[in-house]
Amino acid sequence: MTVTLVEAVRDGWGWQGIDPEAVLAVSPFGHLIVCDQAGAFWYLDPELRSLERIASDEAGLFAYMNDPEVREVWLAEALVERARAAIGPPGEGRCYSLSIPALLRGDYASNDFWHPPVNELIGAMGDIERQTRDLPDGSVVKLKVKD
Repeated sequence: MTVTLVEAVRDGWGWQGIDPEAVLAVSPFGHLIVCDQAGAFWYLDPELRSLERIASDEAGLFAYMNDPEVREVWLAEALVERARAAIGPPGEGRCYSLSIPALLRGDYASNDFWHPPVNELIGAMGDIERQTRDLPDGSVVKLKVKD
């Protein structure tokens, strides 16, 4: 059974207090704009494993997304071009991602890209963040993949 993006946000990130109603936009690297049940807007960055409430109404969302720094991160044009050159365009329901997230690797220098399903990336990164959020910098983390 395929998990929808809304379910992936709820399952992976609900521990942070979000009750998602809809995913409004997905960036090439799987960043999301999510509207919650109360009508507030959230920015989810799976690479940095962060979820931030960014606006309480559409005017606030518009202002946030039109900030040049936010647009640069959202579009990630140079990184998208590197990924496209390395592995081609992602298919339906997929996005670009680094095989080892920059937060774990320490940089964006790698050309080791892949096309994960967005819903799986969102759920997995939320679960990893929940389990590792209180670890001090430099902690050794061992990831175990289970079916």
